[in-house]
Amino acid sequence: MQISSREVLGRITGRMGSRTCTLLRAVLVFSLAISVVTGIVPETSASEAEDQPTFLRHFWSTSDKHHYKLSEGGEVAELVLDQKAAAGFASKTRYLFGRFSVQMKVHPGDSAGTVSTFYTSSLSGKHDELDFEFLGNEAGKPYVLQTNVYSSGVGDREQRIRLWFDPTEDFHTYEIHWNKEIVIFMVDDTPIRIFKNNEDLGVPYPSQQAMSVFASLWNGEDWATQNGAIKLNWEKAPFVASYRGYEVEGCEVPWYEGNVTYCMTSPDMDVMLRRATIHTLTTRQQARLQWVTENLQVYDYCKDFVRYPTQGPECSRNSGLQIIGPLPLKYLNGLQALGESRASE
Repeated sequence: MQISSREVLGRITGRMGSRTCTLLRAVLVFSLAISVVTGIVPETSASEAEDQPTFLRHFWSTSDKHHYKLSEGGEVAELVLDQKAAAGFASKTRYLFGRFSVQMKVHPGDSAGTVSTFYTSSLSGKHDELDFEFLGNEAGKPYVLQTNVYSSGVGDREQRIRLWFDPTEDFHTYEIHWNKEIVIFMVDDTPIRIFKNNEDLGVPYPSQQAMSVFASLWNGEDWATQNGAIKLNWEKAPFVASYRGYEVEGCEVPWYEGNVTYCMTSPDMDVMLRRATIHTLTTRQQARLQWVTENLQVYDYCKDFVRYPTQGPECSRNSGLQIIGPLPLKYLNGLQALGESRASE
């Protein structure tokens, strides 16, 4: 397997406007590619899995011990960003379809310019990628959570929301549900974005390539906060993002084979994915997605007619505005924009 430096940089998550690819993401992907070539990517057997803590069992570090730290017996991982280095980790296993879940807590206070991530990505030239990206902000101002979807190398499908809670105060659960029909981004038990399989419309869908799971914390000051207007203040370093409670249920694709046919055709895998992942939103989930879209979304590439004068054919099917009618509060329990109050039903 050979990859060019241009391909490596091209796998960096799509950004709004013209942006400089960061060293961390390039090194992260390139290091993993080198590991595949040299045959040193570790695979973990079922017997080993019983004996190892979560972050030793599932991941290998792309950082040194000062920027990737494990605690609580390997059940909590911390990524540290300072002027010396960024930080990241990558999964030992690749998957085609599955549920990927982690609890995260991001850096409090002045975090402008930082980007904390949890995402899946393939290593191919025309890569697939599914992203959670926390865009830091000045002290007292809210983080923005950006999601993005790449399929067959086509990206720049960003959506951004402000969360209904402060992601620096406590851990919250962030999940990617990925199957043959749909990708769903979940925060706690609330869907915040859907991306359906629209191959019938000529829109590529991530269904042919295995992906690894990654996390990173890096300097994105050229674009992350107010489109790069607010730069990272190194006097506030080190910056820390914490991870715990990682869970995965997916169809594993060995590094040494790379054959995804079994995951695509096996009835057993279909049964597993039907159980492990969400295929269709319930009425409650549709209502919560609609509320998030109406109240918290601050950017949607489908509504950016400067970048895209013609709306993509997938946009109407992927809209969070399901318009299911009035939303009773029983569907929206726990959802409330920060700083606002809502009358009881």
